[in-house]
Amino acid sequence: MDFGASHDTKEQIRQAVDIVDLASNYLQLRRQGRIYVAHCPWHDDSRPSLQINPERQTYKCWVCDIGGDIFSFLMRLENLEFREVLEMLAERTGISLAATAAPTVEPGSPGDKRTQLAAMEWAAGLFQQHLRQSPHAQSVLEYLADRGINEQMREQFQIGFSAPDWEWMVRQSRQTRFSPAVLERVGLIGSRDGGGYYDRFRGRLIFPIRDVRSRPIAFGGRVLPQFADDRSAKYVNSPETPLYSKSDQLYALDIARDAVKDTGHLVVMEGYTDVIMAHQHGIANAVACCGTALGERHLHLLRRFTDQVVLVLDGDEAGQRRTSEVLELFVANQVDLRILALPEGQDPCDFLRANGREAWQSLIDTAVDALEYKLRQIESRVGANPSTHVAAEAVEEILAVLAKVNVQAGQAGSATLVRESQVLGRIARKFHLRDEEIRERLKVLRRSDTKLTRIGSDQSITDSTEVSQPPSAQALLSRWEQEIFELVLSDASLVGPIITSIPLTAMVSRPAIWLYEQCRQLHEAHQPVTFDRLLALATHERQQKLLIDLDESANEKQESDHDERLRDLVDHYRHQNEQIVRRAEIAHLREGKLDANQEEELLSKLFENLKRRQSGSLSTDG
Repeated sequence: MDFGASHDTKEQIRQAVDIVDLASNYLQLRRQGRIYVAHCPWHDDSRPSLQINPERQTYKCWVCDIGGDIFSFLMRLENLEFREVLEMLAERTGISLAATAAPTVEPGSPGDKRTQLAAMEWAAGLFQQHLRQSPHAQSVLEYLADRGINEQMREQFQIGFSAPDWEWMVRQSRQTRFSPAVLERVGLIGSRDGGGYYDRFRGRLIFPIRDVRSRPIAFGGRVLPQFADDRSAKYVNSPETPLYSKSDQLYALDIARDAVKDTGHLVVMEGYTDVIMAHQHGIANAVACCGTALGERHLHLLRRFTDQVVLVLDGDEAGQRRTSEVLELFVANQVDLRILALPEGQDPCDFLRANGREAWQSLIDTAVDALEYKLRQIESRVGANPSTHVAAEAVEEILAVLAKVNVQAGQAGSATLVRESQVLGRIARKFHLRDEEIRERLKVLRRSDTKLTRIGSDQSITDSTEVSQPPSAQALLSRWEQEIFELVLSDASLVGPIITSIPLTAMVSRPAIWLYEQCRQLHEAHQPVTFDRLLALATHERQQKLLIDLDESANEKQESDHDERLRDLVDHYRHQNEQIVRRAEIAHLREGKLDANQEEELLSKLFENLKRRQSGSLSTDG
């Protein structure tokens, strides 16, 4: 574990941000004794059940059974990753994160992230200004007007225009601190084979692609007829850069994320203008992929905000075909995916302009769940009386999708199980098969999937140490483990004796293994093993909640003789360990694996141990 710059920077930010001040920006707090209370934003809270503790700088909701520090509070409330929260709070406090980078990057250089972000912000403003002021932009504004995009949307989405000049961006940058190397690093320009640079987005309508914090990190450029030639691609998007990966971003998510709180779902469309027109009509939960198909990393991003997604397909064959590519992915990850196929030849932009918001809402209401859509596709393809071979292929295709749903250990909800039963019944009727026969085939496919998953899981475990894994939400500390760590939080001076007397192997549950390792490494690094230090090392909310619960229970006990309690815990460990060793020795005797001398030596040892235990019992009783 590194206790260097990264940890120190995180701790600096923690010390600089008061959780009461932070929470008050989002919630109405009321003081109640030594703590503050508020209505919990994560459940329907009729009375304040969220507690903010200014002394420990933590929060906890007893109803949701969640808790943590400033970092997990923002991660949960803003649906951000830890690194994003760290950057946000660093900006708020003026603390530099440069120390966490390895190796250190020189400010202003192509590898400096602050410089990269500043360059993209500058470029977005430059494109926007050019659309407003350039004589060449009149035809661009007319194009936007013809598409029905109004001025308010142009400003909200920062739509811009790049001059029809191969070196315009490079010339403009000479008056700034951004070198051509910086602009090339973020994908604004490219280098020529013979030397020099060219503008990547020459003569294009510009759509800035922003991250969830509304920072421009990439651009999409649409060619305009008056500036196109035979070699011009219709769309040009930013290449992969340190700021941008098209598989990790969704267009307009920075705006749509707030609307999810009201709608409960996100609508994924295909084009930038589709999304802009949707927002113009008050459909603020619309997003789009950025020049790539919806994939697994998009799914991870979507699940940060919602488990309900409506995928809108353009009314062409390509749009309909793309459904199969994402269907299994969503089904396997327990995301409620609904499919809306538009009338042939239409896209969302066309439909909204022609029919308006109410008609769109009526259309959205007709969206069917992914399995239903798949069934309709298959039924349409095989016809009313399919041959035996075609029917078998169709059944296998739909069962392969269903097999992705993990119904073991309660991982599928009751609605999912009901839906599965309905689909199986429908397959049985459609293809004149017995229900039991279909269910048996599904079990076979599911077992095959499970076996592959387990193989992958085993591999991942062997590739990393057990203590590096975050504790699972289901795993609980044993009573003995809980008492050990309550003692640590009550008296940090006992960490050394605990580590000396009780090895890591004595810990059974994963949370205990993780917590023991943090204590040991802090102790070996001559760092104080305190609640604050441990909380700073907890990168998962469940780890933070574990520490909060332990600290609370330790404070409630307030025992005076910690040394005596430690002796009892160590004695318990030694007794348990002796029992394990004794059982192993007796097993060796029973199995006859020892020679005569070894047997005699072991029997003598067991007899002496028995006499010692009996002697101890008699003296205690006497």
